[in-house]
Amino acid sequence: MKKLLLTSALVGSTLLASNAIAQTTVTGNLNISYKSASLDKATSQVNGGRGFGNEQQLNIQTKGKLNNGMDYAAGFSIENDSAQTGTLFNENVYIDFIAGNTTFTVGVDHIQNSDRTLAGGIGLEAQDLALGAGGSSVFVTNVGSNVAGSYGFGVMQTIPGIGKLSALYVPTESAQPDTTDGDKTFVESNDESAYEIGFVGDFGVKGLNTHAFRSVKKATTGSKAVGTALNVNDIEGTNIGAAYNFGQVTVGYTYKKEGAATVNSDTKQDEFSAAYALSPTLSISANYTKADKQGTGVVDAKAKTLGIGYSLGPVALVANYSKLENYTGTSGADADVIYLAARTSF
Repeated sequence: MKKLLLTSALVGSTLLASNAIAQTTVTGNLNISYKSASLDKATSQVNGGRGFGNEQQLNIQTKGKLNNGMDYAAGFSIENDSAQTGTLFNENVYIDFIAGNTTFTVGVDHIQNSDRTLAGGIGLEAQDLALGAGGSSVFVTNVGSNVAGSYGFGVMQTIPGIGKLSALYVPTESAQPDTTDGDKTFVESNDESAYEIGFVGDFGVKGLNTHAFRSVKKATTGSKAVGTALNVNDIEGTNIGAAYNFGQVTVGYTYKKEGAATVNSDTKQDEFSAAYALSPTLSISANYTKADKQGTGVVDAKAKTLGIGYSLGPVALVANYSKLENYTGTSGADADVIYLAARTSF
């Protein structure tokens, strides 16, 4: 027993000594917003309304050296989007093993991924502006499937002067961990595996930003890929974007294709934006987004958005006005949306 206690004490001391040389930081951000939507379609006007929203997030991160000479980084975030009781700790959870320009990672919502745009402008994107307007928007939310929102294994490779390549594999494409008892067990589900490969970089060109992502989710029973003669492919998604800044002006374009589990119901979306810095603290932007969803009787959804942002140093103020047209894929489903937000980080 004494030997066991001594061994345990030594193990504990070793762990404490290792942690003592690590660098741990706590950061966070807070967004408080106001949003109103006025619907033009007579049958939907009852759904128009207004109200406040909020998002709080705390990030706990550490980094240091492993005893084999490699670097490491680890962390997790606590995020609350108004009422997020089931997934408070399911944000940016990771342990990275770093060897030079190569990073091996395990976790969720951490590796570079397709949840991005280079043509959103200032404020919210079309799909977020449509939230709460009544009815289901056809604007793209996830391309193919939300691969990075599931726990998996990934690798990132930095190519100096070019950019960063990444690959992510998730055994089960599901937003929650596959477990009911911490890290001790797993629960099998009908979800299948998925993967995503991507690139983010500037190719050494000052002012240029680009990205390209491709995701594939294996077919599951009941999806368009199983038992369907019309379409036997897995669910796939694509996100390609580029933006260029020259002086006070930034222009951007992003193409997204969102795969769907229903036959002939994929969505292709084009996003265009231009932003102008009136001063170091004041900027304006314009965005045009068009979503083409497959399906009989479905019409293109469009969003025209003006944005303005003002920096007060630690606090930023953001405002959007957006005109949504056919946002549910139904002719006449139009809305005017106003979004105001105060944002801060610490």
